[in-house]
Amino acid sequence: MRSSQTYRTVWLSGLLVALLAGCSASPEEESARVTANKPVQSGACGETLIAKDGMKLSMVKQQIDQGQYYLALASLDELKEDGLSVQMMRADSYRKLGKWDEATRLYQGMVKTCLAGDAYHGLGLIASYQGHMEDAMKWMEKAAKAAPVEADVRNDFGFLLLVTGQDQKARDELMTALELNPQHQNAAKNLWFVLLKTNQKQAAATLASRFEWSESEHREMMDAISVFKPLQLDPS
Repeated sequence: MRSSQTYRTVWLSGLLVALLAGCSASPEEESARVTANKPVQSGACGETLIAKDGMKLSMVKQQIDQGQYYLALASLDELKEDGLSVQMMRADSYRKLGKWDEATRLYQGMVKTCLAGDAYHGLGLIASYQGHMEDAMKWMEKAAKAAPVEADVRNDFGFLLLVTGQDQKARDELMTALELNPQHQNAAKNLWFVLLKTNQKQAAATLASRFEWSESEHREMMDAISVFKPLQLDPS
């Protein structure tokens, strides 16, 4: 039979193990904590972010992609970081919510950074939403020059050229967008519109076959073309 001293020793040892487990992390947990707070070059323009902020920004990007713009702004407010990556996500969220003054201020603050293409793009979209087509065209031209391999930029520039009746230029931009991103649905539909509108039947049929558009979609596109009227760059 064990003495009371033996039981006391065992009990104290167990208590000590429990206390240590509660007050310190395992080597794996400690390694994860250090890694999460380690500076990494993962932000825009080479800005330094710690790993945990980089992960949070990835989460915010997903929220924006899913249309959760208010949630994205709340998540950005929670961050201590206010670098270019955060500013661009905040500007994009404001733009999506129609808060154009707030978005414009942020975009204009980034036109002299490595994110100039995205900033010009945002300013061009806002100008087009407001019906300022001449300003929109100027911003989009700058965006395409600053970010020539961004499919979204080339698509939106192409769409702006399309709605202002500049078919050949629109086709070139949309072809570029689709080659940059062969799965870009908007660029493909916009290009299809231009091809059908300019009676390039074979090219339009090839594109439709590639994306497996239906006959009803074809009829809808032709109906849209029949009522299409180009917008004027200079309303005055």
